Amino acid sequence: MEEFNDLRKAINPYIGLIFKIGLSLVILSTFFLFTNFFTEFFDMPKLLVLMIFTGALLVLLTLRFTLTGKVVFIRTPLDIPLLLLLAVGVASTLLSPSPYVSLLGNQLKMHGSLVSLVVYVLFYFVLVNNLRNAKEVKGIFTITIFAAQALAVFTLVSYAGVKLLPAPWSGANFTPTGSIFSTTAVLALLLPFMTVQILRPANPVSLILNSLFLLLSGLTIALTGSWAIWIAAVAGIALTFFVTGPVRRMNQINQKDMMSLAGLIVPVALVILAFVFSLIPPIGGAKNPLYTQAQSFPREIQLDFVPAWKVSVSAFRDLPFWGTGPSTYLFDFTNYKSTEFNASKFWNLRFDTSFNEYFQVLATLGGVGLLALVSLTVLFISAAYKTLTSHSELVSESQGTLKQVQGDKIALAVSGITFFVLLALHPSSAALWIVGLLVLASFMVVNISEASKNWGNSSDLPGMFFKIAANVASHNPSQETIRVDTLPGILLTIAAALVVFTGFFGGKLVLADYHHRLALNAVAANQGIAAYNELVAAEKLNPYNDLYRTDLAQTNFALASAIVKAKGPSEASPAGSFTDQDKQNIQILLQQSINEAKTATTLSPRSAVNWEILALLYRQISGVAQNALVFSLDSYGRAIFQDPLNPQLRVNVGGVYYAVKNYDLAIRFFTDAINLKPDFPNGYYNLSVALRDKGDLNGAQVIGEKLLPLLDPASADYKTANDYLTDLKNKIEAGKTPAQPPAAQANGALEQKELPKVINLPKPEKIATPEAVKKPNTTPEPSPTQEPTPASTP
Repeated sequence: MEEFNDLRKAINPYIGLIFKIGLSLVILSTFFLFTNFFTEFFDMPKLLVLMIFTGALLVLLTLRFTLTGKVVFIRTPLDIPLLLLLAVGVASTLLSPSPYVSLLGNQLKMHGSLVSLVVYVLFYFVLVNNLRNAKEVKGIFTITIFAAQALAVFTLVSYAGVKLLPAPWSGANFTPTGSIFSTTAVLALLLPFMTVQILRPANPVSLILNSLFLLLSGLTIALTGSWAIWIAAVAGIALTFFVTGPVRRMNQINQKDMMSLAGLIVPVALVILAFVFSLIPPIGGAKNPLYTQAQSFPREIQLDFVPAWKVSVSAFRDLPFWGTGPSTYLFDFTNYKSTEFNASKFWNLRFDTSFNEYFQVLATLGGVGLLALVSLTVLFISAAYKTLTSHSELVSESQGTLKQVQGDKIALAVSGITFFVLLALHPSSAALWIVGLLVLASFMVVNISEASKNWGNSSDLPGMFFKIAANVASHNPSQETIRVDTLPGILLTIAAALVVFTGFFGGKLVLADYHHRLALNAVAANQGIAAYNELVAAEKLNPYNDLYRTDLAQTNFALASAIVKAKGPSEASPAGSFTDQDKQNIQILLQQSINEAKTATTLSPRSAVNWEILALLYRQISGVAQNALVFSLDSYGRAIFQDPLNPQLRVNVGGVYYAVKNYDLAIRFFTDAINLKPDFPNGYYNLSVALRDKGDLNGAQVIGEKLLPLLDPASADYKTANDYLTDLKNKIEAGKTPAQPPAAQANGALEQKELPKVINLPKPEKIATPEAVKKPNTTPEPSPTQEPTPASTP
């Protein structure tokens, strides 16, 4: 027994050291790690480091339980909301129409998936049970703040146009976190720490250093951030100043306070000045580089409040409890967006994130998921409010100086509130959640002794949650000790098995993504065979990713198309030079292409993109396959079912009908397009040509005249449309007709009618055809429960 105790004492310090080193690596990777080894350059490597760290600490935590012979864990008020959020994520994934997307993420974007949610929750519990005290928390955040300033400098230099890295790691909006929002959000979370150190500095060096840090962070936020970041940053600084500043004790302001105020006012004033100048255009012949740079800076696009609200509420209406599944907001958006969205500037974009995190959760995790997130928010703000309003503990009665530990508490409290403000104003990112959870866990750790005394009181909200969470009686309500002889060993076995299982299958997924990246590189280098082989390898390792399937489908098609271009009909050889082997190769490649695209629609049936790719492939093989256009129409119909208010899809369908000279249905779908988007030039152009070729020349002229006001007179499109209209007016009687509209042109090598038919497609009995769209003022809201209506083949 004595040897066992000696072993435990010898191992415990190493566990603490591993934790500190590992957490430091997580922070540094969150800020700076990016690589082109994976399809997604930024979030994937950061989450991999987080996953490895969390898994290792989970095993070490259960090993500590085994060595001590008892299970001791720290309870916090945030446990139940986080566990509820995790439980909802699991249930929602199991019930999701696209479970593989919900599990691993959409289009290889892991953040927001069930895997990321599991890692985030485990990360919080690992932090709470390994962070020991306020001193350790302070050391971690010292590293975080210094790393953040390096990130701010890098971002500012990139913003100024200085290329520190080669392409593709260059550009004014490049930042190692992956997005300007992630960078500025992390900096906003850390502003309260700098503000506290400025207002109550430990020494003059600390005052000067933190003033400089505040200036760097503030300039980065002001020049590159968005309105959501600006609001959160101002709220964080203002709240910190109100709680800790001399305004709390006006009758006791001394020289040291005046220096602190100067240390805060000077960087804030410089930041405000830079921000104002970035908004003011130069007058006369003056130059304003800040304004010029701000105008040319590529800003990130955020879905507006109203369309996001409509999408989330519609998804909640149809699936109120568990939502549509993690990482499925893109599908919710295409299904539920309103017709008003087509009048917006970004009508042709498909958003995979909502206006904010709460709307995102409402749509993807339903009402129960939103309840969990709101509970997490309320419980933390309740605990933070208690810290911020504890006047007697914040200020020493004798000297009026803020205790260092209380300053850390205030900084953590305000930073945590800032985290939830950001979630309310913008969709989250991996970097924001990682740093945010570090703030929440650290706040709970430094308040753990206070929690032991006060959170057991059932009169406040955190106290009630503690009573719910308490399964075993303990003299310390924030800590639970479970004594079951075999339990520590069981937990260690489960943790080790979970880590091994995750490592094995996670390693396969990571290797698959690596092969996918190699395939994309090969495509960029025009190496079709290499791309094909790499995609096959990726698909074998991860057969459940629909992106690999669609990429392989398009690669197969490209290889078949290359053979046709090389040996197809030409002026020198009207019959072409196909051999039997060529025909067989084309047949195999095209059949594989169709099979892969169909499998993608099976893996992710709610993806309009997958159906659209399948439809396009069918359309492009019309020269070598009977009934290909019929299958194209069926796939387009199913794409429209998933994205019912997309005018471009309607134009595509109209183009297919136009190609087979079914002018009535072509006119119907072109009309649908302009009913969905009354200012859609492409819809008017195609509708006019379809009316002309049907014989309705007057109608074609009326539509053509409506087209011109929608185009820029200085553009090439305007000249094309004007020439078409002139030709229609002046030469139609002579039998001359304008060129075919873009939707009806057959540009692909496999769309030529004279090619040999090498693919046999059975003729389907029915085609999935959506209902016609009424005028804009009577357009009904889309409903995903409505099935496409069958129609006869063209």
